[in-house]
Amino acid sequence: MKTAKIHRNKRKKSDIHSLYPEDHRFDWQAYEADPENYVFTKEDIAYGNTMELERYELETPMTPYEKRALRRWVASGHSVMEPPPSRYPCVHCKTPPPGFLEVYRTDRELDAATKGMSKGEKTRYLQEYAGFSVEPDEERCSRGENARLHIETPDKAKETIRKLKRELCYTWMFLMEEGLFQEAEEFVKSRMDEPTPFEDEW
Repeated sequence: MKTAKIHRNKRKKSDIHSLYPEDHRFDWQAYEADPENYVFTKEDIAYGNTMELERYELETPMTPYEKRALRRWVASGHSVMEPPPSRYPCVHCKTPPPGFLEVYRTDRELDAATKGMSKGEKTRYLQEYAGFSVEPDEERCSRGENARLHIETPDKAKETIRKLKRELCYTWMFLMEEGLFQEAEEFVKSRMDEPTPFEDEW
């Protein structure tokens, strides 16, 4: 009786150096002649990202899943330190901005932490994660003066306040992602005692 041989599909081992053309040579002479105006080619960028990836893999422990995801990110034309889109905007609210692997890991940690939560619970959890201390609506509106103001504030004004809060939140998130948070914070602090050009007198 013959024993059937079981052939297992082995994942082909990838070579990160295949991410750029084999015959690519960086034009150091052109770069050194005019570094400020040198235009990096697509091949130059792919080569630079690959060299960065090679060093990063040697220095950073990661799982096989994380390594494959990171290599796909670099293969699509990105740096290992460039943050990918996240399902959770608050992930980008960090200084310095997170790289690919940090966003990849944090997304999965937040997926696990918020699993089974209601929409309201998830929102409060993510706000606290991002550093916003937020009281539940029922607690905030149950206190005397705040309760009265909440009731008396016109719906149109409430909607305007919500819109302004969102604009402020996403503006700061953009500044963090672009690495401009510290400069923006210093700029705001230096002008907090100055009225804005369109500020109303209350």
